[in-house]
Amino acid sequence: MRIGIISDTHDNHRGVRRAIEIFAEGGVECVLHAGDMTAPATAALFTELRCCRFVAVMGNCDADRVSLRGTVEAFGGEAYESCFDGSIDGRTVFMAHIPHSVRRAADSQAYDLVVYGHTHHQDVHRVGKTLIVNPGSARNWMAADGHVAIVDLADMSVTFESLV
Repeated sequence: MRIGIISDTHDNHRGVRRAIEIFAEGGVECVLHAGDMTAPATAALFTELRCCRFVAVMGNCDADRVSLRGTVEAFGGEAYESCFDGSIDGRTVFMAHIPHSVRRAADSQAYDLVVYGHTHHQDVHRVGKTLIVNPGSARNWMAADGHVAIVDLADMSVTFESLV
């Protein structure tokens, strides 16, 4: 199974639409959003995902959490307050927005994949068996493009895709 990872969209509707296209073209079956969608209108764009599980965590810029959660749940997505701790296609996954809990999750060796956002910088590394991924920001304030990541759960490989 291939999963798409996006974070820090910060109401960048153009970037979200492009990410959805990339995920569809890449055969993604699940999308993880690691926080900072910002507004319910941005969350609503993810209704365009077809036959795809959507899991989101709240970030520090997600002020109207009740509306965001309601929007995500209205299209069948899952929205979690601070972290997601679950299973995707037989892999154990932990996702949070702020990276302070990432090290503890990775060190526990209880997870195959740990996802985070917040820093706006791409990161891929391993701690033992655990793959840690930050896709970077879907809205890059300093440059023309943002990025998303695609993880193939079969071999735990990661690719980054530009949103330009």
